[in-house]
Amino acid sequence: VVVFGAGGHAKVVLATIEAEAKYRITGLLDDDEGKHGKFVLGYGVLGGRSELEKLRKENVSGAVVAVGNNRFRAEIAECLERKGFELLSAIHPSASIIRGACLGKRAVVLPFVHVGADAVIGDGCILSVGSVVGHDCELGEWGHLAPGAKLAGNVRIGRFGFVGMNAVVLPGLQLGSEVVIGANAVVVNDLSSGVTAFGVPARIQGET
Repeated sequence: VVVFGAGGHAKVVLATIEAEAKYRITGLLDDDEGKHGKFVLGYGVLGGRSELEKLRKENVSGAVVAVGNNRFRAEIAECLERKGFELLSAIHPSASIIRGACLGKRAVVLPFVHVGADAVIGDGCILSVGSVVGHDCELGEWGHLAPGAKLAGNVRIGRFGFVGMNAVVLPGLQLGSEVVIGANAVVVNDLSSGVTAFGVPARIQGET
């Protein structure tokens, strides 16, 4: 497999792929030319998107996207699939995924994550270190839970949602698409699409 992204998030994704021990990592790609030729955890940054066709000819067929930004991650995934790569999930062995939970394709599930019974995780989501998804939650595609973020039971979040580090969303709430929740916030009310909220309790501070 090739990993697209050579920033900080890529380091924990690489470690997760290593721990899962299902794939051999060929190297990394990144659009930032300043990273080309450098190494991340011992893996070389081979170049940018221009290297995709060469890698396919070398029989590299799988890819994992290690990009934190939701929309950019979706764009990269679409590009990789157009070039013939299979987008793969990376799930750390320490993650606890309870029976009945459903993980979408292309998910990245990092160490010590908990996904509760009958939760539904959309395609392309990131569940970062120590995040918790309660029972019967739904996290829309290309969502992102930062380290320590917690969704109580029956929470619904639309696509491209972001819940910041150590933030908490209380049970049964519905958050629209492209919602951004700040670090350490406590969400106590439903939120409409496209808003940014932070604080305790979380209050809308603007639009994304």
